[in-house]
Amino acid sequence: MLRIVWLGLALAAPIFAQAPARSIHKDVSSVQAKALAASIDALLDQGLQSAGKEPTARIDDAAFVRRAYLQIIGRIPNEAEASAFLSDLSSDKRARLVDALLDSPGHTSTMANWWFDLLRVKSRQRQLSGEPFAHWIREAVRCDLPYDQFVRELVTATGPGHKEGCGDTGYLLRDANMPHDSMANTLRLFLGTRLECAQCHNHPTDHWTQKDFYAMAAFFGGIRYRADVNTQTVATLRKTAASGSDREKQAARRILQTMGTGIAGSGTGVERLPDDYKYEDGKPKDPVFATTIFGAKVELPRPPATAPNRPRLRARMTPVPPTEVQSRDAFAGWLTSARNPRFLTVITGRMWQRTFGRGLIEPVDDLKESTQAVYPELQRRLESIFVELDFDLRQFERVLCLTQLFQRACPTTDPAEDQAFAFQGPMLRRLSAEQIWDSLLTLVFSDLDDRIRPTDARARDVYDRFAQLEQGTEAELGAMLSQTPRPQATTVTAQAAAALLPDSDRQAQGRALLRQYAAARRAGNTAEQERLAAQFRTMGFPVPGERAARGREGDLLRASDLVQPAAQGHLLRQFGQSDRETIDAGNREANVPQALTLLNGFLDQRVLSGGSSLRQSLANARTPADRVRTAFLCTLSRPPRSAELAVWVPAIERDLENATRDLVWVLCNSNEFRFQP
Repeated sequence: MLRIVWLGLALAAPIFAQAPARSIHKDVSSVQAKALAASIDALLDQGLQSAGKEPTARIDDAAFVRRAYLQIIGRIPNEAEASAFLSDLSSDKRARLVDALLDSPGHTSTMANWWFDLLRVKSRQRQLSGEPFAHWIREAVRCDLPYDQFVRELVTATGPGHKEGCGDTGYLLRDANMPHDSMANTLRLFLGTRLECAQCHNHPTDHWTQKDFYAMAAFFGGIRYRADVNTQTVATLRKTAASGSDREKQAARRILQTMGTGIAGSGTGVERLPDDYKYEDGKPKDPVFATTIFGAKVELPRPPATAPNRPRLRARMTPVPPTEVQSRDAFAGWLTSARNPRFLTVITGRMWQRTFGRGLIEPVDDLKESTQAVYPELQRRLESIFVELDFDLRQFERVLCLTQLFQRACPTTDPAEDQAFAFQGPMLRRLSAEQIWDSLLTLVFSDLDDRIRPTDARARDVYDRFAQLEQGTEAELGAMLSQTPRPQATTVTAQAAAALLPDSDRQAQGRALLRQYAAARRAGNTAEQERLAAQFRTMGFPVPGERAARGREGDLLRASDLVQPAAQGHLLRQFGQSDRETIDAGNREANVPQALTLLNGFLDQRVLSGGSSLRQSLANARTPADRVRTAFLCTLSRPPRSAELAVWVPAIERDLENATRDLVWVLCNSNEFRFQP
């Protein structure tokens, strides 16, 4: 439950996990934020008037409280939160609710989901754990890391990928050994420039050439995907890998690879054209020096020639590695500059799209020289506001949510395919998979946001494992490799070791444990079941049939605290969570399995059974009418209409339990529940 003293809308004294590091009021006053929002509304109204369109009506309090909770903290309000807001008669309660939600841990959670999707965060990828990267993102959101610094740190990060404090290396390691893909993804993410087609040939629909792409890729020239670690540890592991038993060799090689995975190299600023280069502006294997393709030009020192221009002599000479010239830093400075117009256009466009359902420019990540915003003056104003707010994404979101546009009803019809969305009101859209999941959990737990885990909860074992390996003595490493007991003070936990295993190994071990557990259950062997349950927990797997306890790993955590992405078949994936293979790949499309999942699974097992928050609220209702009102307030954040009461009250009077279950199922499968108002 969001801890709010409603009359003052102040967070309670305790500091909850993932609560923002400072109050939303610290740097920008309410008066300033409202003035910036008013300037947006004024320009939008001018645009609507020029287009001959009228804004939609102002939504009521029930729709607003639902919209604000879903948009700002990624879930519906619980019964107490909705009731408190609806009963408040103060005139400024909407603005105060926006500020309170922005100051809550739920905001960190839902913004982390957004970044996980854009940055393709995966908990496991080959020899790398993605948990340090996820931790870094959560902390960046929680601490309001300015957006320009956020991006700069991603593209200049160095260090071992599993070491505490180096989580930002996860961005470049997401495309390990593929610097060209890293550059293509970076340009698309942060500059809205689709240059990936130019990796292999001149762009077919834009003016970019293949040489342009290599000029940009040169900024990432010389990146190394191996990081330096403690030399004594490495020497011990290499010795074991060369002369130990077969099992020790395998373990040592795996640990060497895992420990050494990281990012090094400041950038050489040089790349070479491919062997099959076919255009007249260069020859295969010619060096290409880092050059920006638009905006300010970046000048980098160029290395001297290393061989005479005579093919036979050049072929006999040993190539000299290019000198590092800190090209990544130079690229980061150019990329994140307020003078780089696309940098501002893309992030303000993404935030506008996230808040109102559609961008002023669509698509936001495929800008061309001819691209025009729906309202160009409004787009320019958004960019100037973002700079004025010192690249603070939370303050910028605050301004957007304080606009009159945020309080308007969604248009009932979509524009024709060849027409731009006019923003008479926000776009009507289905809830994301993460919003659906977190909203269903709100029906299970009244204190859902109190259960949010610390930002490093999933990464802590990875950090501890790395530190213990890096600092381990030869005897300690040898004991670990041979799987003999070690002193308690320096023991590497089995759970930490499991966290660094390749995903295929973990899944294979999990399947084997599951078979053993099933056999023990059939045999009625309780002791064996308990032993295997301990192994499940050690591996970080849920114990079959066991409900998650508060505060520990389990399946009833907010989406941002779960494995990224969820396993195939999980409710999150069925409702469209991204597989994290491509940028922004989540979808909100409806399908039949979604309804079946709710009908046969989550609602029966979690919401309508046991001690769920909704079930307790329904049990406390004194009359059938109260029960109907409770169900509507908990699920749709509004009281039932007269016609709805007329249908459901008699049904509950006839068959209390079955009619109540039917009512909840109908409400949770309704479009009103699955769409953001």
